Amino acid sequence: MSTPFSPRRNGAAPPAADRIAALFSALSTPARVALVHHVASTPGGVTSTAPLPRGCARTDLAALVEAGILAEQGGMIVVPGAARAAGSELTDLLLGLATIGIGSAIPTTSHHVTIRAAAAPDWDAIVAIYEDGIATGNATFDTRSAGADAFDGRWLREHRWVAERDGTILGWAALSPTSVRPFFSGVLEVSIYIGGSASGQGGGARLLDHLVRHADAAGLWTLQSSIFPENRASLALHRKAGFRTVGVRQAIARHHDHWRDTVIVERRSPSVW
Repeated sequence: MSTPFSPRRNGAAPPAADRIAALFSALSTPARVALVHHVASTPGGVTSTAPLPRGCARTDLAALVEAGILAEQGGMIVVPGAARAAGSELTDLLLGLATIGIGSAIPTTSHHVTIRAAAAPDWDAIVAIYEDGIATGNATFDTRSAGADAFDGRWLREHRWVAERDGTILGWAALSPTSVRPFFSGVLEVSIYIGGSASGQGGGARLLDHLVRHADAAGLWTLQSSIFPENRASLALHRKAGFRTVGVRQAIARHHDHWRDTVIVERRSPSVW
């Protein structure tokens, strides 16, 4: 049975990568993502003069219409019906009605990457890679690493993985609980970090693909992540692994004395749905 999480909903194949890239370039700010959700969730659409969500401008609305993500119909701004019927490429990705399937277009350079369970000797490399992420300013709200002991207590032992090539750890991924309540036991938070020197070599795609497949096999039904909108590489990585955009949490927390937004993405296991 087809579900909203199927990459071939309505019989349409996943959109081409270049088309996705062009459409996402039109969503250069979290405000524009918020506008798409606002219009799509308003019955009949919105008028061009209607109040907009906080932080959204008329110029954002015009840019989305120009890009074809939204459309003017009968004096209203709406999600284009023709685009929705065709699979909607970007809009359906944003609204969770389509995804790009896992295992697609993993770079051939990743074939020499080994994915294995994290072990005690890996902690120094894991912490160093996390500190690389902190230094970018767009990987985590943390401003300093809490060290291996904190990580060890946070992650599930059976869901900790490293990507390794020629004895060098390129990155790591792990799952942590989102709640102590038993009915949320299958809802996990994803952490994934790739060392700066290993970026773009395919290790991240292999690593997240492995994490997702292992989570499916374990009967986990939802994986989620909170990503800075400026971290486009991470957003693209998660979308390729089948994650959908749930929404944008505006000014959710302060980072270096500035309020930051996060994009919430999730993946639902097809084995459950």
